[in-house]
Amino acid sequence: MTLWKWTLPLLLLIGVWSGCDETVQTPDPVPGRIILTEKSPDSVAVERGIDAEDPPDRPDPDKNGILVEWRTLDDDELSRYAVYRRAIDSLGNFQRVALVSPPDTSYNDTEVGLDTTYFYYVRGTNRDGDEGDPSRVDFYRLEGKPLLISPDNFQVFAGTFRWEFARYVSQYFILRIERQVATNRYEPHLLRLLEVVANVQPEQVWTAAQAGIGTLPSGTYRWRVDVRNFRDRFPDNREGAESAWGEFVVP
Repeated sequence: MTLWKWTLPLLLLIGVWSGCDETVQTPDPVPGRIILTEKSPDSVAVERGIDAEDPPDRPDPDKNGILVEWRTLDDDELSRYAVYRRAIDSLGNFQRVALVSPPDTSYNDTEVGLDTTYFYYVRGTNRDGDEGDPSRVDFYRLEGKPLLISPDNFQVFAGTFRWEFARYVSQYFILRIERQVATNRYEPHLLRLLEVVANVQPEQVWTAAQAGIGTLPSGTYRWRVDVRNFRDRFPDNREGAESAWGEFVVP
């Protein structure tokens, strides 16, 4: 009886002490839903949204990366953005391919191939790594990119643009020209939609007159060729490629 007399209060005391030591951990709220940037038409000077793009740090002579872009999320819970990808011919689910730290709001995916449609969405993550709701899904398909021949390397412009394009499926090129306004800073000068209805030759040669370009003022310029395939499969321009930039001078 004496042992039981002292054991019962001791057990009760231990139980109370153990219960007081337990703390309820409330998980941090997850960030809000990410909104992907709407894809702009190819006819605008500054393109936005999902697109083919040459990454300056990892250029590839044969292909671009796919740039995914989204709006800034003003949320105190946001730590990073998680980018997910899935290929159309893949049997698997979406896989996370990148974590992007604010204030960056884009990701250039270079681990992609040609002639494959890739789907993407983005989620916000908090400090614990918990993720919010996914954004809508967007997609893109890369073609092989054109190779500029001339003018390049700050050659004097001789009135003709030349580039190679080894594929025979595209019917349109977009010629973009930007003028230098400061060191390492260019601004859009003009763009032209060049239609090739018949045979697409491996080497494209266009005079300024054929491209509808008048006299260019003196200065330093850079130019690029975008490939656009306006087939019925992707009428909203989610299939294409971009060349690297070439520089030239007009005396």
